[in-house]
Amino acid sequence: MKPVLVGAALIAAASVTAASAQVDLTAYHYVYYADAAKTEYLGEVSDRGCGGWGGNVYVLRANVPSPYYDATPIYVCGGQGPELPQDW
Repeated sequence: MKPVLVGAALIAAASVTAASAQVDLTAYHYVYYADAAKTEYLGEVSDRGCGGWGGNVYVLRANVPSPYYDATPIYVCGGQGPELPQDW
């Protein structure tokens, strides 16, 4: 009986995780810093575009080499590639 209950619990947990997961399709331009106060500028980098197949779309994220950064939205990845939302 225990294996059935454990299996049911794992399936339930997976479905909750999948249902609550939100994919951020917004691409950003990052300005990154060496310190938390953001006083020592290190550089800038932007997300590299959109990827995906079929209904699966994602942002090709840049590697931001610091945990201290400001992110500015630059576009949203849609089914036809990068798009600018009308409300921007």
